[in-house]
Amino acid sequence: MGPPSWLRFVERPFPSANMVVIAGTKPVLVDSGYGSDLTRTEGLLGEQGLDPAGLSLVVNTHYHSDHVGGNAGLQGSYGIPVAAHRWEAEVVNGRDPEACSAEWLDQPVEPYRVDLSLSEGDEIDAGDVRLRVLHTPVHTLGHISLWEPKERVLILGGAAYADDVT
Repeated sequence: MGPPSWLRFVERPFPSANMVVIAGTKPVLVDSGYGSDLTRTEGLLGEQGLDPAGLSLVVNTHYHSDHVGGNAGLQGSYGIPVAAHRWEAEVVNGRDPEACSAEWLDQPVEPYRVDLSLSEGDEIDAGDVRLRVLHTPVHTLGHISLWEPKERVLILGGAAYADDVT
């Protein structure tokens, strides 16, 4: 049994973060990679049959620059709203210089705004697919994961990956 038809995993070359597309009737992009990779991000979405302008939302699992760098470009070009955990939303919207770990990861992040602040138990509406927000503060204090109970799909973001013990 393979993944559900609405789930599209988009692998990217390291160090830019992988992306997940929830291809429901209101498509949602989970994480946007480095800002310097925006053109490639748009191309990868096209390869999945998605026009970036058709995205209803970008959800960030956490605010590290390899996961949020494309947000400003997607917001500026297409008007796509961004969602993130409420703690990280406050830091990002307050333009805290420590937000996004841009200096540590040596990838600048153009300013963007979080339009939708998320908490444990909130739902992400992708049209015919709904995902529950789980607060999983392991990689950052505001890290979230997304759970779709019907198909039993868990999107972890940076909560678990090779060669790390987060």
